[in-house]
Amino acid sequence: MVYLQATLKIYQGKMEKFCEVMSGVVPLLEERGWKLLAAYQNIIGRQNTIVDVWEIPDANSVEKVLGAVGQLKAFRQLVVELGDVVEEEVLQVMTKASYSH
Repeated sequence: MVYLQATLKIYQGKMEKFCEVMSGVVPLLEERGWKLLAAYQNIIGRQNTIVDVWEIPDANSVEKVLGAVGQLKAFRQLVVELGDVVEEEVLQVMTKASYSH
């Protein structure tokens, strides 16, 4: 199994808007084979941070799926809106560690 971790720093005061926009993004990605396993918002630590963990078919699906949804007008509009609220995004493709269940 392969996972995509997205760590996002959200601009101050923009968390509610971010969550609203992501509610539109998630179904578009899930329709194409990704599954959002968890979305975490910090309460202690670096402020305004979100960590999303997606189950994805394989590492190649990052480029494939993002390219496919990038063709959709609705997704492109959501990306514009995300640009107004996301300060920084780091993506990592991962697999489970040997000690994980």
